[in-house]
Amino acid sequence: MTISSPLFDINQLTTEQQGHFQTVYNELKPNHESYMEYKLNLQLKTKFDREQEENEWHYELHRFLRARKWNVTHTIKSIVETIQWRIDNQVDSILEHEPISHRMDLLQKMLPSANHGYTKEGRPLYIEKSGILHVDKLLNRFQPEELIQCHIYWLEYNCQRARESSRQLGKHVDSFAMIYDLNDVKMEIRRILHIFKQSLYIDDNYYPERLGQMFVVNPPMIFPALWSLVKHWLDPVTKTKISVIKKGSETSTSLLQHIDSDQLPHEYGGSCQSCPTSPNCVSVYDWSKDIADEKQKEQ
Repeated sequence: MTISSPLFDINQLTTEQQGHFQTVYNELKPNHESYMEYKLNLQLKTKFDREQEENEWHYELHRFLRARKWNVTHTIKSIVETIQWRIDNQVDSILEHEPISHRMDLLQKMLPSANHGYTKEGRPLYIEKSGILHVDKLLNRFQPEELIQCHIYWLEYNCQRARESSRQLGKHVDSFAMIYDLNDVKMEIRRILHIFKQSLYIDDNYYPERLGQMFVVNPPMIFPALWSLVKHWLDPVTKTKISVIKKGSETSTSLLQHIDSDQLPHEYGGSCQSCPTSPNCVSVYDWSKDIADEKQKEQ
């Protein structure tokens, strides 16, 4: 049997937790079977493997139970809502939807970022230079719902990366790590905080316990003001996973405790040599090219 991660071991749970898990599993069995048929009928390019999906389903239940503090009623309600949300928003086919893939390419120009290696725990690592986000360009080129779609695409892609890491390491990995670089961030970023809030809602309700670690680096002087705006939207458990790292040598020292040097770009104290653009692993798009092209078209 080929699986994407080690088989879920219910014996690792306490006797009480096993009882809660079994109750949720039995209650949701019809919903799960119906959902599997739905996914099978999508006929995606990625091969559908029932044994893999069943194994992942066990981990999914466990993750939701942890997030809902082992409350059976809340867990069942959350998962039923998640299944319906995924169907309504065609989430299971989003990675094969070319228009959204093209939007992701455009978004990366406006918001420099990279899916870059893994942490020492095997978590997929994502790095984003949020401080140099082109807010005007973003709001001019994207509708709010398109940005939300991009966020869902990113979540699904990193779920896929976590599965691959599980297969390679022989241990289950179901969470991500992120580095948010706030260097040069301006208060105009407040104009997109409503999108951020919607994204957090999706994370908390449909992807619980997916955040493993978040490192906020190069916080500017205005960071306390920004933090006061968003901290109320965060789940208390999520807050404990966020580390704010001051500028300077502390950045590399802190990050290298969790990320091997070869998995980290040079600018954060690492020694990555595997990126085509290394040492500039998180490439920043040169918008002057577009201006030059536009001038050439006008001539």
